Amino acid sequence: MRVLIVEDEPAVALVVEDMAIAEGFEIAGIARNSAEAIELAPETDIAIIDVRLADGLTGPEIAKQLVERFYVGIVYLTGNPDLIAEMNGLHVILNPPTARRVIDGLHQAAALRSRRMQQPHAPDDPGNAAFRPQGY
Repeated sequence: MRVLIVEDEPAVALVVEDMAIAEGFEIAGIARNSAEAIELAPETDIAIIDVRLADGLTGPEIAKQLVERFYVGIVYLTGNPDLIAEMNGLHVILNPPTARRVIDGLHQAAALRSRRMQQPHAPDDPGNAAFRPQGY
């Protein structure tokens, strides 16, 4: 599975990248902002997305686009433990990321994406409401 890392802090992105590669995941790219994330999304199966990016869009806003347009599985990354409760039970990794949290998140997102990709899609609903993360 190909992983996109959407993180505006290069040091954190590189740590997550190393963990994903060590587990056998392929890296689709590292995006530092929403525009880069959308550009790399067609080559992506799973995205690890920082909840708060410097370019103005939030992680959930980017995730919504990735899910609706490209059926990407989502894992969130945040340094703010208070945001975890706000994420409606979605998989969230607290900074600093540990290998176990990253790997667990990637495997959970991969399994969820596989299940959702097997669901029938209505021709006029490219986002398929059943695939959208909670809250969308």
